[in-house]
Amino acid sequence: MSKPTIAIIGTGWAGFTLSQNLSTTKHAIHIISPLRTIQYTPLLASAACGLFDFRLAEEPVRRRSRTSVHYHKASAQSINFEKHTILCKPAVENLDRSSSGEFEIKYDKIVIAPGCGIQTFGTPGAEEFALFLRTTSDARRIQQRLLEMLDAASLPGLSDEQQREMLNIRVVGGGAIGIEATAEIYDLWHEDMRFLYPHLDGKLTITIHDVAPTILSTFDKSLGDYALKSLHQKNVQIKTSSHIEKVEQDAIYTKEEGRMAYGMLIWATGNGVNPLVDDLAVKKAEKGLPRILTDKYLRVLRPDGSAMEDAYALGDAADIDGHSLPTLAEVALQKGEYLSRELNNGDQPTKPFEYKQRALMAYLGQHDGIVGGRSEWTGESAWLAWRSGSLAWTRSWRRKIMISLSWVFVWFGGRDIARK
Repeated sequence: MSKPTIAIIGTGWAGFTLSQNLSTTKHAIHIISPLRTIQYTPLLASAACGLFDFRLAEEPVRRRSRTSVHYHKASAQSINFEKHTILCKPAVENLDRSSSGEFEIKYDKIVIAPGCGIQTFGTPGAEEFALFLRTTSDARRIQQRLLEMLDAASLPGLSDEQQREMLNIRVVGGGAIGIEATAEIYDLWHEDMRFLYPHLDGKLTITIHDVAPTILSTFDKSLGDYALKSLHQKNVQIKTSSHIEKVEQDAIYTKEEGRMAYGMLIWATGNGVNPLVDDLAVKKAEKGLPRILTDKYLRVLRPDGSAMEDAYALGDAADIDGHSLPTLAEVALQKGEYLSRELNNGDQPTKPFEYKQRALMAYLGQHDGIVGGRSEWTGESAWLAWRSGSLAWTRSWRRKIMISLSWVFVWFGGRDIARK
């Protein structure tokens, strides 16, 4: 008797976790994703700032211990729920000129977890000129851009004003990703790079822009206020209620202040709708991000609200009808673990999914941080919790050990991009 085929779209926290935990003796597993690795998003800012090698911030989908799992480097273009087929487009260079390109995957069960797109709010020039922080490739570009900025500002013949414009880093987004990117860049400059570029000391500035009236809105107000004070003490400029109207190669234009120059622009705003999700004829959230709505067993709901017995949706692209869960890695991880347990135990889930709230953490730079949730921490103890939490995100002991060793080498000898 042949095993039922489970097709998983996406290799994010939900899709990757499910693909690695599903029993290969009970299921034939097909993974469809343009990324051959899971991206450890909470580690990307650290990698960009030289705390460890980029490859430690990702984990490959293909494993020698799970060679029976089929991975297709492709993007899912559409899903036919009636015929149980997925139309896929290869995400590789077409080396075989005779290949017809698109192909179909048949399934018995499907798990839709493609993640979300980048939310630029339709800002002209944002996708063209801004840098993002979603993949290790993004982290590499940020590191390279930072080094190019410093070298460009060191060339002879530049005025003080020109240097300061080149060394103005703007971060769009006052959530955890934007704040932690700011903190890591601040540490890189003040702990290492300013000693390599003493002639530029005091000229690099970091500015956070957010359209909301506050930063870190997912945390309690007291923690947000603490973060604001901590960042002000580091001379990080905070511009809330900042409406960016357009982006050019070297400047942004805001409704409030007009043209504002930058040397590097990091766009770390919220999630946008995934093109695949946008085209699906399923029930979606009417307010906010149009995510796929599921029942409490994570089954996809049809437009009339009835559940599909053989289709599930996880991760940032999905939400449980009547329960607004945040688009956090922790939510996606728990859903992936839940569904793999349920499907390994039977043909259908029998216990409803229950999200267990974990602590929310953010790093603020210079061994300072905040932790929210059941209890609130600030300061160095919160930084230590955040640092240990960074290791907890990795799925292998090998990476935990290698990241820890990298931290030790950085402590004694500096980062690879800024040796002592």
